[in-house]
Amino acid sequence: MHRFVYDSGCRPRPIVFLNVFHFTVRAYTNADLPSGGYCRDPVFYRSLVVSKTLHMRSCLFFLFGVLSCLAASAQTTQPILRLETGMHSAAGKRIATDAAGKYLLTSSDDRTARLWDAATGRQLQVFRVPVEGASEGKLYSCALSADGKLAVVGGRTGYEWEDDYCLYLIETQTGHIRQRVTGLAGMANEIEFSPNGQWLAVGMGGNKGVALVRTANWSLARVLGSYEGDVYHLSFDAKGRLVTTCEDGLIRLYSEDFALQTTARHDSRAEPFSVAFSPNGKLVAVAYEDSPDVEVRSGTDLTVLYRPALGEANVRGERLGKVCFSADGKRLYGGSHYSIVDADNNAHFVIRCWEDAGRGSFRDLALLNNSVADMKALPNGGLAVLGSHPDLAVLTAAHTTGWYHNSNNNDFSGTRKGSFRVGRNGAVFGFQPYHQPDLSFEVPGRTLQQKESQTEPAVTEAQGTRADKGSVDKRPSINGREVTFMNNYESCVGVDVSSDGNYVVIGGSWNLYCSDVRGQQVWKATLPANCKGVNISGNDRVVLVQLNDGTIRWYNMTNGKELLAFFLHNDKTRWVLFTPSGYYDASAGAEDLLGWHINKGKDGTPAFFPVSRFREAYYRPDIIDAVFENYDENQAITFANSRDERRRTTATAAAVQSKLPPTISILNPAGGSTVSSETVRIDYSVNTPEDAPVKSVKVLVNGRPVALERGIKVQPSNKYSVNVTLPGGDCTVTLLAENDNGLSPEANVFLHFKAAERGADEFVRKPKLYVLAIGISQYQNPEYKLNYADKDANAFVAGMQKQKGKLYGDVVVKQYTNAAATREAIQDGLQWIQEQTGQGDMAMIFYAGHGINDNNGVFYMLPVGADVNRLRSTCLNFEELKQTVSNIAGKVVVFIDACHSGNVMGTAQRRGGADINAIVNELSSTQNGAITFTSSTGKEYSLEDPSWEHGAFTMALLEGLGGKASVPGKTKITVKSLDAYISERVKELTRGRQHPTSVVPPNVPDFPIGVQ
Repeated sequence: MHRFVYDSGCRPRPIVFLNVFHFTVRAYTNADLPSGGYCRDPVFYRSLVVSKTLHMRSCLFFLFGVLSCLAASAQTTQPILRLETGMHSAAGKRIATDAAGKYLLTSSDDRTARLWDAATGRQLQVFRVPVEGASEGKLYSCALSADGKLAVVGGRTGYEWEDDYCLYLIETQTGHIRQRVTGLAGMANEIEFSPNGQWLAVGMGGNKGVALVRTANWSLARVLGSYEGDVYHLSFDAKGRLVTTCEDGLIRLYSEDFALQTTARHDSRAEPFSVAFSPNGKLVAVAYEDSPDVEVRSGTDLTVLYRPALGEANVRGERLGKVCFSADGKRLYGGSHYSIVDADNNAHFVIRCWEDAGRGSFRDLALLNNSVADMKALPNGGLAVLGSHPDLAVLTAAHTTGWYHNSNNNDFSGTRKGSFRVGRNGAVFGFQPYHQPDLSFEVPGRTLQQKESQTEPAVTEAQGTRADKGSVDKRPSINGREVTFMNNYESCVGVDVSSDGNYVVIGGSWNLYCSDVRGQQVWKATLPANCKGVNISGNDRVVLVQLNDGTIRWYNMTNGKELLAFFLHNDKTRWVLFTPSGYYDASAGAEDLLGWHINKGKDGTPAFFPVSRFREAYYRPDIIDAVFENYDENQAITFANSRDERRRTTATAAAVQSKLPPTISILNPAGGSTVSSETVRIDYSVNTPEDAPVKSVKVLVNGRPVALERGIKVQPSNKYSVNVTLPGGDCTVTLLAENDNGLSPEANVFLHFKAAERGADEFVRKPKLYVLAIGISQYQNPEYKLNYADKDANAFVAGMQKQKGKLYGDVVVKQYTNAAATREAIQDGLQWIQEQTGQGDMAMIFYAGHGINDNNGVFYMLPVGADVNRLRSTCLNFEELKQTVSNIAGKVVVFIDACHSGNVMGTAQRRGGADINAIVNELSSTQNGAITFTSSTGKEYSLEDPSWEHGAFTMALLEGLGGKASVPGKTKITVKSLDAYISERVKELTRGRQHPTSVVPPNVPDFPIGVQ
């Protein structure tokens, strides 16, 4: 038999040669397994295994293709665009914990590992490794040292440039790669530390066995051999004995000195998959890959002691393929593909808990949205579970959900046929995430709506051309003739025929193909993730592709070049559009969903910079629009630059590399530490390009500035420290370093604050509220007239003054309406609120009036004497508001209702209206830190109505602050509760025509801003 192992997007890898003329491929293709290699439909697994017998010529053709891919290559130094959603964006693989159960470590196909606070679910660190091509850097396994200070990750790592595999040792405090363990013959499918910490066992792919790494010097000491397939899982007991499972059907038990003690097989020779020792080492639980059986065997000789009850989880397609014991050994847990279906036909994948270590009764705990990838027992009796979706959860010892993180990707698997729809020029499209309502997006207006798009689905026949996508064991066909150009190991996900009938697009597992009507390949494009659907635009100029990384991408129908990508966060609010070169547009709060990954050599720690750090060069909504002029990115850049007065030059990936900001890391204290002093010393390190020294380091607590270190003197060690004063309560300390190229990515440390007990009669100072309110209806130019902007400002002030003596000790107001709202007066007001607001106080800035972007994209607020033909001299540059917000010591909330520009500029110049998304993203960035509420989204216009005598946004804001937005069951009105109320109320008032936004900066917790 010749067995191949695949991972999503990776090149096939030959494992064993036994038969020269025929071989069997077990057809688990990524197209067959939705959502990153796992399927939501339990029934699907019952019929998945298909054997294909191929002739020797096909075998040799395939083998030569494989061997041609095996040569090592040099590591890319070019920046690589990557999504960063705050959660894994591809299939979850493994989960690990430290001895105390304080931290969780997860690894994923998305080529990151992530460190979490096990108690709260807070993400503490993102660990990145060098990446290359479609697969290098995928992390199939991870382990955490007993003290939680060192993470070890591996998988498809090192092979691209060394022809063997490696592990990365990563310091959990900083995310820095300390070193590599090289020379592994196979991919690391599983990694475990021995209980004494002296050994690291690595279960490898292929027939490469188990590598044993001595942790004293991180050397590869020996390999446990005689394996004839992938090592799937391994487990240590408290004494250091090791048990493993392998694709060859054997369960192997080793002594403390790694001598093979005994082996065992399933009665029907099924493949053992997951294995776990009980805490006392007396029991070994085993689950199988191709059998629903779960067995509990002797920890001494591996004989079967008993089989836990399966109930309805008794078919292979719904097996409980992952097992582990609770920390006290009293419970046995299982989970994998077994699910229960609710009344709405939604599948919930369960964790099964057997009492009495598997001998007793069981209960099923519905938990995840997809199959269970891995689970680990926690010392407090809980259970940490990683899903393939990916999702992540912790169950308490009482089997309640401690916390749960859903995937931030939209899943395009198993959606309704015909739900992926595309308009004539490809700029309008509709889609349906799994088990969710239909959505429609229009690129020209950046409009996202919850409705079925009135565009066209893919077709299998047009102008006499017929296409069939085939099946698991049958290739797609065109006019009855099977295509021959698809890879042997690739399945077809979907097809579409162009409207003129001349071309057929075929979505393969990880390639996109275009064929003519004769079945001849026109072009082929390698996809960055598994394909989930294809649809050609009505004008046949572009094809849109749904991928399982949550993106929808545009490819040129002439040459197959990628033109554009769209990612919608699972909150159905934040989105980002970006070209292959990195030009982007983003909704409010979405800018940091995308970033540049930069390799730093085989042993170096890659850098990751959010695209916001290169906003000036790469924030180009005009280029996004221009893509649909000629369906060519380079032409779009040229066209957009020709219309820009600044004549912007073309930015490139190399330009990113030459203009890098610094990077900064916090060395001490550790994330999640408890401190009792109001002053804490923060140790940190900074790295910066030689030609761009660090100018300053900004320190923020809960998103607000507390210190600015200037004139940083270079230390040989690059290590520095700063003393930070903390507020009462838990907080996040953030450091930002700046050089001439810009600001570093933020470095954060979350701290628990344990304050000394306060005396009963000790005075507690209430914060002061400072309000700057501006509302302009009666402009000097009557063409700019608004109806209710001044009333909005007056009503807002009146509402906030009612908070005096409640949440705030005092409310201090400066108010400018109509004739009083001159440019100079507003500037004075900004200076006043910056100077007066102290740490612990609150600043609110309210603006109702006109706002507009000039032809260069600069935003201006329009004072009472504004002249849109002389913006610089008569209007207020947004930069002045931004600088004020950045320098206010206390908390800052900004309310902007400045989206009336269509009334000012007239029909011909509506395109010059305010781009509110850019404003919000700047104000709410980490360095500026303002919670920002705006009246509408993107290029929408705000609405007024005589029946309200206010703008819709202010009407909802006033109602919310008046008490309707209070947290249920409480009197306090928080930022989140106000946002939720305003969002729904404005949509109700305007019948869905206006969509307000609010963005909370990173690391700013929810807090009350008023009480009833």
